[in-house]
Amino acid sequence: PDFDLYENFSSKFEYAETSDQIKAINDVEEDLSSGKPMDRLICGDVGFGKTEISMRAAFIAAMNNYQVIFLCPTTLLANQHYKSFLSRFENFNINIKKITRFESRSEKTSIYENIENNSIKIIIGTHALFNHSINFNNLGLLIVDEEQSFGVEQKEKLKKIKSDIHVLTLTATPIPRTLQSSLLGIRDLSIIKTPPIDRLPIKTFLTIFNKTTIRNAILNEIERGGQVFYVSPKIKDLNRIKEKLSKILPKVSCEIVHGRLSGEQLNDIYSSFFENKIKILISTSIIESGLDVSNANTIIIEKPNYFGLSQIYQLRGRVGRSDIQSYAYLVLSDNQILSTEANKRLNVIANLDTLGGGFSLASHDMNIRGTGNLIGSEQSGHVREVGIELYQKLVKDAINETKSQSSVSNDWSPQINIGFSVYIPKEYIPDLQMRLNIYRRISFINSVSKIKEILLELKDRFGNVPEELINLTKLIEIKNLCRISNINKVDMGSKGFTISFRNNRFNNIQKLLNLVSKNSNLLKIRPDNKLLYLKKWTNIDDKINDIIKFLTILSKMQNEKKISNNHQD
Repeated sequence: PDFDLYENFSSKFEYAETSDQIKAINDVEEDLSSGKPMDRLICGDVGFGKTEISMRAAFIAAMNNYQVIFLCPTTLLANQHYKSFLSRFENFNINIKKITRFESRSEKTSIYENIENNSIKIIIGTHALFNHSINFNNLGLLIVDEEQSFGVEQKEKLKKIKSDIHVLTLTATPIPRTLQSSLLGIRDLSIIKTPPIDRLPIKTFLTIFNKTTIRNAILNEIERGGQVFYVSPKIKDLNRIKEKLSKILPKVSCEIVHGRLSGEQLNDIYSSFFENKIKILISTSIIESGLDVSNANTIIIEKPNYFGLSQIYQLRGRVGRSDIQSYAYLVLSDNQILSTEANKRLNVIANLDTLGGGFSLASHDMNIRGTGNLIGSEQSGHVREVGIELYQKLVKDAINETKSQSSVSNDWSPQINIGFSVYIPKEYIPDLQMRLNIYRRISFINSVSKIKEILLELKDRFGNVPEELINLTKLIEIKNLCRISNINKVDMGSKGFTISFRNNRFNNIQKLLNLVSKNSNLLKIRPDNKLLYLKKWTNIDDKINDIIKFLTILSKMQNEKKISNNHQD
């Protein structure tokens, strides 16, 4: 950016930046000047300063003659951002327009033309921006606000707008797939956890519907000069709620808003609520994003089990936007039966009583729902057969390799081909989940003593351990010895077995050569640096025991050299 202009623009921010916010701003500035397309996720709670970061990014792009898309999930949020951008960009000669469902056809046609000739630098809008009639002249930056509100298909459309532009994603509660892609390194992540000065945590109560509780909650808020949000998941319930509130609070003004109202009706009701003419706003989740009313500090959410975890968190974020103590009531119907997942969601949100908990909540959401498919709208490959942990490792290795980072780690596994059966028989442990659990435990064993422990436990729980399962534990012991000795592969043949060293390296090479020389009838080194152990066995137990004994000798050699090197250091 032009330093003087950028400093002038940044100085118009009327709050003091938090340390996390400054770091996120620096991250975005570096991304924009790196010469590579940015793909960064900014994760921060409502009111923690994500919009300011996006404004600075938009300013840098626009002043460099690039166009910027600011995508919002709702008309309400688009209108709010449009007003904020107009106010903030005043006197900087940057043309800003918005597109939602409420602009007339002639207005939209004019906007499309001005986008195409590059006279509009920043366009703010909803899904209307997916219109195929829009042809950008020099698109450089895409900002996606409230990312969790967009579906997979919409995000696939976003990718088609242009593949090599900068992308900045803003969210308080990233969906599991987005969070997972950030944790794996597919996209960069900046977290804003530091709350603004004087911000107080929202006190949250999970309760059964009770007229007295609801009445007291609303009256306490109104008596201190505040206002109330009353949210229900279904439009058909809103009139019933209004009638109910009119009976228990006859003198309190309330109005209904939902997505089926016209733009004019919505604006009239919102304006009345902003001006404190309406005390209770009864709505669907339409208020989830974009409604910033610092005077409203109590929210009542009926049937919260119908909402997702991030939705409840976003709804709760409509209150507590000032230094006044705020309250959220999650109201269940009497005798309502909750699913296991709904129960988990509500317990998480009720117990999340710290500021800046959006990232923590998203992590809980990922644990409850799983991570989903990272690739796109279709599931790619048989991830279930591979297992999620191995899948994640493969993805991470591929990303590191693409980023030219070393993907070589200590987490490698030797190949052992010694020709005997290694598995847990179904007859021994009939339950599939239990068998998988035992396989998992055995795979993490790293010492002989632990092998003995698990064999004793299995005998105690399921009876005498079958030969195939004993062989499996022997195989794990062989693998552990191979890792210590830097052995990449063990191949059994008719005349013995062959050992291949990882990267053709063995620390104590001189001692190994001496061992081969003293046992020339038993050991040979081939021209390709593989070690041959020549012997024929009459039974499988002798073969396994000889392999373990020899690998134990090699592992001790390897350790001797390491100890010697440490002493020299």
